[in-house]
Amino acid sequence: MDWLTFDGVNWLGILVAFVASFALGWWWYSEAGFFPVWKRAGNITDEDMRNANMGAAFGGTIIGNVLGVIVLAILMNGLGVSGWVGGMVLGAVIGVVYRWGAHALHNGFALRHPRITLIDGLHDTVGLALAGVILGLFG
Repeated sequence: MDWLTFDGVNWLGILVAFVASFALGWWWYSEAGFFPVWKRAGNITDEDMRNANMGAAFGGTIIGNVLGVIVLAILMNGLGVSGWVGGMVLGAVIGVVYRWGAHALHNGFALRHPRITLIDGLHDTVGLALAGVILGLFG
């Protein structure tokens, strides 16, 4: 697998893409964004939120986001995807197929409200598309 390499990967681009996609998530799941709808759809109470381990939640989010951006950068490099449009399209495809697909699979069996899948799937798709745009600009 010659394409699976860090050669040619722009680490500054990865950092900027991570920060931008994390900022998107901060807004997406805020009171100004989709959090009120997401919270209602999940029957999550204020007490549930107070009792949640938000440190673990954010830690997992940071690790998953960093790894997702790094893998997107490796795939863009290895597949010869360049420019912001190519990055956006590849990021969106990965978001829809793998991230949104995983949400649909797991949330469906967990009997979660479809709005949760919609909000989470759109977030991941838009976040990876945004990361692809940035990686393409840094390419």
